[in-house]
Amino acid sequence: MWRPSHRTAGVVTPGRSQSGAVGYLTGPHNGGMCGRYADFLTAQELTDTFALGGTAPQPRLLAPSYNVAPTHLVHVIHSHNGPRQLDVARWGLVPSWARDASSAARLINARVETVDAKPSFSTAFAKRRCVVPASGYFEWSTHAGTKAPYFIHRADATPLAFAGLLSAWRAREDDEWLITCAIVTTAAHGPLADLHERAPVMLSDEAWHTWLDPDSSADDLFAAAASDAADVTWHRVSDAVGQVRNNQPSLIEPVTLL
Repeated sequence: MWRPSHRTAGVVTPGRSQSGAVGYLTGPHNGGMCGRYADFLTAQELTDTFALGGTAPQPRLLAPSYNVAPTHLVHVIHSHNGPRQLDVARWGLVPSWARDASSAARLINARVETVDAKPSFSTAFAKRRCVVPASGYFEWSTHAGTKAPYFIHRADATPLAFAGLLSAWRAREDDEWLITCAIVTTAAHGPLADLHERAPVMLSDEAWHTWLDPDSSADDLFAAAASDAADVTWHRVSDAVGQVRNNQPSLIEPVTLL
């Protein structure tokens, strides 16, 4: 792993949230895109899709979640140390130069249009890219004055590969490293734009190989991010997903509007 020390304290845990970390998230999301997603991919799906660890499935490091929110621990895939591997980071990027970790709740997304220029993201874009695997993500859309959540996923139910960024931060030299991440977003296109003007960068197979390649140029990376998005579909889901404490399979099930 690229982190300066071998493991961040508390990274490998049975669950995802950190105590007290997500109390501010009581509504649909914090206004960003992407602000909620689901990751219930199996070890075999992760291994087959991202060629992790040879032929044997690499085990999940976190429990499946149907309601991943900012400041939760999330899966990331990187190849900074040679072979592609599954790892864990906290969602909400803390730049290495930050005075404290309070920015994590705000820096959950990085706009692809400015990712190479914004001080918060430019180093990670140049040196510390990752893929954030997902089963699908949630978006809230307003129609006829009513805001409602939708679950967006691949039409063939295969994993999504969000373009991501990584950062390592610590307050003092003798502290453990905090590893954090952000999801890169872009302008939504086609029918997806009817739901929201922004969408996560969903990388195709060829594109995520480019994104993870340490030798890719900036031009190559922007081309990968602009390549054809995943073939996705969506359906209305329960308002229960708006509460972070809810985390069960029913959150992704279609609801029938009366």
